[in-house]
Amino acid sequence: DTDTEVLVNLVEEIRKNEACSLEDAVRAALNEVVGAYAIVVMDRKNPDQLITARKGSPLVIGIGKDEFFIASDASPIIEYTKQVIYLDDQEYACINRDGSYFVKTLANVAQTPFIHELELSLEMIEKGGFEHFMLKEIYEQPKVIADALRGRMNSQEGWIKLGGLDEYIARFTHAKRILISACGTSWHSGLIAEYLIEDLARVPVEVEYASEFRYRNPIIGEHDVVLAISQSGETADTLASLELAKERQALIYGICNVIGSSIARMSHAGSYTHAGPEIGVASTKAFTAQVTILTLIALQIAKAKGTLPESRIREILTELEHMPQKIAQVLKLDDQIRTIAAIYKDSSNFLYLGRGYN
Repeated sequence: DTDTEVLVNLVEEIRKNEACSLEDAVRAALNEVVGAYAIVVMDRKNPDQLITARKGSPLVIGIGKDEFFIASDASPIIEYTKQVIYLDDQEYACINRDGSYFVKTLANVAQTPFIHELELSLEMIEKGGFEHFMLKEIYEQPKVIADALRGRMNSQEGWIKLGGLDEYIARFTHAKRILISACGTSWHSGLIAEYLIEDLARVPVEVEYASEFRYRNPIIGEHDVVLAISQSGETADTLASLELAKERQALIYGICNVIGSSIARMSHAGSYTHAGPEIGVASTKAFTAQVTILTLIALQIAKAKGTLPESRIREILTELEHMPQKIAQVLKLDDQIRTIAAIYKDSSNFLYLGRGYN
């Protein structure tokens, strides 16, 4: 038994009582319910129409040749089409067998859907000869970091250019503080960003676990900047924290991996990590790509504020440029790492000691 069954029964009851169309019944039902959902509804007596809607949960519509696909993520769709529509919160789409479709809000206002062209390829979601996806994604890190840096910095000339940051750089340099909202692995990249931004740019930073952030009625104002970090761009708690911050006039800057995701659309500006799909459960390349982008953000703020000498900025940028090669060198130690892992695999616990960035 799930609450999904309750929603279906509500749609059916409205349709019977009001003798209305499936579209009208679904819209009326969704205007009554509270909470998050991503749904597809079909009337078995009229299988030529689908109604799909979302609020707080991801949903993507793939547009193929004489066919449509509905999923929570673009990965299963890429084999069939690269054209997709991302529904916004409290929007629904009616899709008909004859190939026609339209998008409306729950207030029954027609919308003009934007069709995105996916940058994914089928090779990105295949194992490519590796034993499993996590191993593949570990080995993709040199390329991912090189891609994250490409066109965004120049060590010889000492410039950093994150397109989304340029327009709002004054908000960052004059910010009362920077709040970082994230969950899981992204929260850990936020902890590193706290060190980076405070050390290099001299702006106060607080890192918040998004799932707790909104429940303590935080003090947020127009002089604050909120960095939202999420691999998927759909983390529900992070999205909820952004809604609160936006209501209180803070600047929202998103850092995510999925183009067109909810966080990307909700943010005033942001940067994509361009790490490609991360299918392994334990984050690898997405984490290192996030740290790379966060380092560039810290450096761009520092340069704008003048908190670092140009020589030091060039030095750090040079180190970043060399990072892909250094990671590739570490990955060549695979056999030695496997030997060490075999020695310690039965250990009951590990104690990791570090300070500062470590």
